Amino acid sequence: MLHQSVVADAGNRAGVSRRFILGAGMVGLCACFFPWPAAAATKAAKTAGTAPAAPAAPAAPVGFYMENKAKFLADFKGVCAGAEKWLAARVSEPVAKTTCDDALRRFETLLPGLPDLGGATNRNQPFITMAGWLTALTQAMREKGLAAKDAGRLLYDLYAADWAAIPPQRAQAMGAALFSPASQAALKEWAELSQKRLLPGDWVGKFLPGDGKSFDLGYDYTECGAVKYFKAQGVAEVAPYFCLNDFLASRAQGTGLSRQHTIAQGDALCDFRYKQGRAVTQDWNSEVPRFEGKKPA
Repeated sequence: MLHQSVVADAGNRAGVSRRFILGAGMVGLCACFFPWPAAAATKAAKTAGTAPAAPAAPAAPVGFYMENKAKFLADFKGVCAGAEKWLAARVSEPVAKTTCDDALRRFETLLPGLPDLGGATNRNQPFITMAGWLTALTQAMREKGLAAKDAGRLLYDLYAADWAAIPPQRAQAMGAALFSPASQAALKEWAELSQKRLLPGDWVGKFLPGDGKSFDLGYDYTECGAVKYFKAQGVAEVAPYFCLNDFLASRAQGTGLSRQHTIAQGDALCDFRYKQGRAVTQDWNSEVPRFEGKKPA
């Protein structure tokens, strides 16, 4: 199964490049439907007919971020290379360079304090890392008089360019895998385990089976790891822009995402609804006017 190969790849990579985000992000930035190791152990116990042991929070390797510091920084340098080109088209080249140099220094400072999600085995690890990227960029750009909206658009455009470089057949295959029985079972299992809130910095969700009409599968997030992190770092205003990347992924993959509420916009939940083959009509242009002026989460 595709999701199994992605998890295996995640286990072999400490950092998270933009390309890996695409490889892992079957349903976008908030794609969190692979269970933790504790969920797999619970399933095995059920199969064996024994009572499953009480789940324990997956422990990250000691100093996970610092042990893999070189890889994390190398990946973010790649992001900054794209960011510098994006900025140079809007401000002077020297300002673009100093801004990205500052962002890299900030990310290095932020790295040890990124939320503990249990290490590379957690499906959400790439997305909390990406939140760290955007935090560093937002803080550095703010020093140059640029708004959170600018930082959000920068990441959105880089993400769009990466999806455009993925062969359509590959992207569509990634999307189709989301609707497989195995993937839906994994999503349901992850959601049930997330309710235990074993990792305070992680996402919490509820699985919703499709209704056969308006959506094929769905899930509601009642806690968002990215929003919690942005708030802690004083950049809550960038969170709504971060969420827009989900529509880019869904459009490329043909998964038909529709979402009317997000925690980032101050709502009680994020309501993800997917219908295979449905056109994705939401994007930066449709959504930004809806939430600008609203108080962020």
